[in-house]
Amino acid sequence: MARKYDLITELYDRTCKTVVRNPQNWEAFLRSACRNFKLRFDEQLLIYAQRPDATAVLEIERWNGSFGRWVNRGARGIAVFEDADRSRQRLTHYFDISDTHESRYSRPVPIWQMKPEYSDDIIDTLESTFGELENKASLETAVMSAAKNAVEDNIPDYLSDLLYSVENSFLDGLSEEEISVIYRETVQNSVAYMLMSRLGIDTEGFFEPDDFRGAVNFTTPETLNALGFATSDIAEMGLTEISRIITALDRQNRIIAGNGKAGYNKADDKTERSVKDERNQLHNAGRLQPAEPDNAGAGGGELGQIRSDEEEISQGTSQSPLLQSSDELHSERSLGGN
Repeated sequence: MARKYDLITELYDRTCKTVVRNPQNWEAFLRSACRNFKLRFDEQLLIYAQRPDATAVLEIERWNGSFGRWVNRGARGIAVFEDADRSRQRLTHYFDISDTHESRYSRPVPIWQMKPEYSDDIIDTLESTFGELENKASLETAVMSAAKNAVEDNIPDYLSDLLYSVENSFLDGLSEEEISVIYRETVQNSVAYMLMSRLGIDTEGFFEPDDFRGAVNFTTPETLNALGFATSDIAEMGLTEISRIITALDRQNRIIAGNGKAGYNKADDKTERSVKDERNQLHNAGRLQPAEPDNAGAGGGELGQIRSDEEEISQGTSQSPLLQSSDELHSERSLGGN
């Protein structure tokens, strides 16, 4: 395990350098991170390095217990650090939903998708969450305005830490005002990009590579963490609210469809029928406290994937068929892509 930990540490260090090498790499990371927006920034980085196409990740115990899904034999785990500051120097492993299959105990996995008819409700939710929007003529402009409000409200929590950690980065030597402008613009554009990407909006019509040119200045682990944790935390606030309203609208539509079908059958068959509504639990969103940045060391090399040492599910791995109770489904860490 010590060798595996060292390999993942090297991969993390290389990825830190790679994602800020150019604006395109940073955009690619944001497209990956938005699908697992409830994870920490350091976890998102390692998922991007190993499985950039992952859509919803959980530990094997959560797949078994919460959703009754079994991890496929031979599936390779996505290794991440157990805690952000690496104080325990241990790894944990996630598996993407594509690495699992259903069992007779399976429960639906709540991966939400944007629908055009939800636009007005999402705009209203963004405004009620982040304040009056400067422009809400469309969902795209509303997202841009919401990201601006969210960053203005929350960036002071992160800016002071950044100002103390610019040494040896490309920000070193700039004035506080210059650093502040670069930081705000980069975080704001990154948050808006993550929200749009997760909503399925074509970002090419709203962003150019130069909009993320500021990311190339965050060249040390400390400055990158200041950028990454701020972007991840603030984007999670918006995506959590979007997730909540879309999930509620989906449930409402199912209830309406069920009631309509029941009414039709009752009139047609002249028999009594009962309608059993689905009752999904919704996670309440709240403001996240800023995470402490990692102190990862720098490493060399290109972005790569570690395959030979990844956690693998053998044919002999036991996966209990016993599901948790409904109270146990609310664990501390939510489904990454939900």
